[in-house]
Parts: sequence; structure tokens; C-alpha cells
Amino acid sequence: MRFIDIKLLTKVIEADADGAKICSTLHRAHKSTAVKYAGDRQGYIDRNGSAKWRPLKARFTAITGRKCWYTEAELTGGDLVIDHYRPKAAYWFLAFDEYNYRVACPYANSPHHNEEYGCAGGKGDEFPLLDPRAKAKGRNGIKLERPMLLDPCNEADCKLVVFQTDGRPVLHPDHLNDAIAKRRVEKSKILLNLDHPDFNSKREQLRRDIDRDVRSHENSAGDPAHQQDLRTKLTARISRTAPFSTAARQYLGAHKHFEWVAKLLGQNM
Repeated sequence: MRFIDIKLLTKVIEADADGAKICSTLHRAHKSTAVKYAGDRQGYIDRNGSAKWRPLKARFTAITGRKCWYTEAELTGGDLVIDHYRPKAAYWFLAFDEYNYRVACPYANSPHHNEEYGCAGGKGDEFPLLDPRAKAKGRNGIKLERPMLLDPCNEADCKLVVFQTDGRPVLHPDHLNDAIAKRRVEKSKILLNLDHPDFNSKREQLRRDIDRDVRSHENSAGDPAHQQDLRTKLTARISRTAPFSTAARQYLGAHKHFEWVAKLLGQNM
């Protein structure tokens, strides 16, 4: 999970005339939901929502890459959806709030069987809180909530997960004594399918590829052109828009005792 600054991202989108028009449409829809259709809010959202927030998909992915913000899995075609971090069914007042949108793959967004746990992962309309009594009734109450699910638009949340050599996500060692962080990571591994076998195997293969490329670089001292090709390939793997780039940075970081690796990581934050 790589941090996405949703406010900065939205600001960039709104700087463009077409992007500003999309966001303006969402703001008008929110006002209609709050006032004009107060007696049928969910109905209005169900009938009109998708057409109003769908145009943001292309805007988001043009900047962040065609990958899920939760799992970092690459997205193709119909796999691309706009997810509401706080579900629109339970938080009508955030249904048209672009700050509540996350680009998600079906595995994170909707129920999919996870054989590692013998149950379905995928958040759907679930949004567990550490204290359910603190559920927000309006926008002003959001800051009092303590969500169980990790949020790719919360930088601190993104630092809670690291990856084992087999690709599996685990709690960062710095937080092993934090019971709440452990609960949140464990819950997110299931509800967001972060620990899905398909993703784990791809991350494991990514580690193998990175290890191979680093070894090849070290064994090619007499071939600077080949070394440059390898550095270019590794730079692409850790790019913000690349699939599983957080894991890629971690796996490449295992080789940062090589000066050229440390430099590569420093140049591509």
C-alpha cells in the first residue's frame, strides 16, 4: 500500500477545466442529496452516483497508474472501480465526496474467496470501527472515528505493513507491541484481500526478479550498458505507478549496502 495524497491529487485534477467540471458536478450532487432528496437519499445515490463519480477513474489513474490503491495490483479494463473508503450506504454524506474515493480492484472492493483464510475477503459495505459507538453522523464526526481498515490515503497507515520474502504482508516490526495496529493490519489483510495468494505469489516473484537483477548488475562490472539497462528496469519497478511498488522498494532496499542501489532508492521516492 503506497501513500496517495488524495487532497493534492484532487487539487491537481481540479486545476484542469474538465477535472474541475467533474468535481463541481459531485458537489452539486451532494447538495441535492442533502436537501432536495433528503427523503430518498440512498435512492438518489443509487440512481445517479456512478455516472457522476465514474469520470474520476481516468483522472486518478492517469496520475497514480492503473493499479489498486489498496493492494497495488495492476488493473485492467473492467477491473477498475471507484471505491468509497467509507461505504456510501452507511455514509450518504460522503457519497459524492472525492476525498472518500479510492481506486480499487475487485479483490479489495467486493467479496472474493481467500483460500489462505477459508473465507471471503473484499470490503463491500463493511467498515468496522475500533469503537462502533463513534460512528459519524455527519462530516464533522469523521475525525472522531478510528477505522479498522487501513487507508492508502493515510500516510501513517501505509507504514504499518511490510512484506516477507514469500510476498505475504505482515505488521511492521516497529509496531509489534501496538495491539491496535496489529488488529488493524490483520483485519485489513482479510477485508482488503492484502494477503490473497495471487498477490503474495506476484510479490514473491517480484523479489526474485529484483534479486536477480541486482546480482546481474554486480556481475557486469565490465558492461556499463547492461548495468544501465538493469538500473532502468529497477527504477521502473519502484516507480509510484508500478504494481506492488511498495514491496519492490522494500525488496530492493535489502541491497542498499550497494552504493548504486542506495542512490537509486534516494532518487525515486
